[in-house]
Amino acid sequence: MKNKNIFYLIIGVILLAIIPIWLLYFTPILLEVPSDFYYSANIFSIDNFYDPEIEDFSGQVNSEAAFFYEVVGEDDENDVLLIKNVFKVSEPGGEEIFSVERIYGIDKRTGQHVSGYGDRDRDGYLFAPGGLKKSQPYIYWHINYDAPALMEFKEEENLFGLKVYRYEADYNADQTKDLSHLPGVPEEKGVNLDINLQAWIEPVTGRLIRYEDNAIAYYYDIETGERIHPWNKFNNFYKASSFFEEINLAKREKAKLILYKKIMPAVFAVASFISFALFFVYRRKDEN
Repeated sequence: MKNKNIFYLIIGVILLAIIPIWLLYFTPILLEVPSDFYYSANIFSIDNFYDPEIEDFSGQVNSEAAFFYEVVGEDDENDVLLIKNVFKVSEPGGEEIFSVERIYGIDKRTGQHVSGYGDRDRDGYLFAPGGLKKSQPYIYWHINYDAPALMEFKEEENLFGLKVYRYEADYNADQTKDLSHLPGVPEEKGVNLDINLQAWIEPVTGRLIRYEDNAIAYYYDIETGERIHPWNKFNNFYKASSFFEEINLAKREKAKLILYKKIMPAVFAVASFISFALFFVYRRKDEN
């Protein structure tokens, strides 16, 4: 009977010791961004180009947009993934309006941008930090603008059973480099924008559920920096199919995180408690 006492005591100690090891070592590995990470969304894009002859916008045009992230490289030694982000907008007839690719270097355990990786140094996150608090602003780099957007909490929403936080930023960016195919750009004119960006984030995982941006792009004089006239007023947002798909993916990702971070440690703790309880029960029997 004494050997059984020792057995239950050892098992209890081992299970208790597993909890911090599980949380500090195994959980981050199990939850890291995978090497085959891929994220895509069908974007509904509305453009409204400015006509200088009538000095007014010419009317809304529905455009086609492709938006996705995919892994293109990995540095295992430093736990960094290289992720390509693509955004392409074309008119219904197929003529390109805007097309750009960015390369981000992110920490695969936190989703944070890592200096020295990607096509430029960035701070902030690929989407948003996990365990996001309402009072916690964060930096997000939206592919269209390649400028840091300080996202600030606006409200909590419930999207078909999923709690999300809506964040928002009003900021400016310069797209001269990305729009060099436009007449006079960049030799005589540049293009800068006034932007309103909204992002819906699942706060436990930090996953992007959807975004919506509204922006006005202006031509400006390269020499003086003064704005000449608008170029385009546009709006991008997720189509319903992508919106619902992201909700379902976020629910699964959230469930996995809760399993690894809360349920498994709780299971180890309960099993440890049972082992210690059995140890005391059998020890008392031995004493009697």
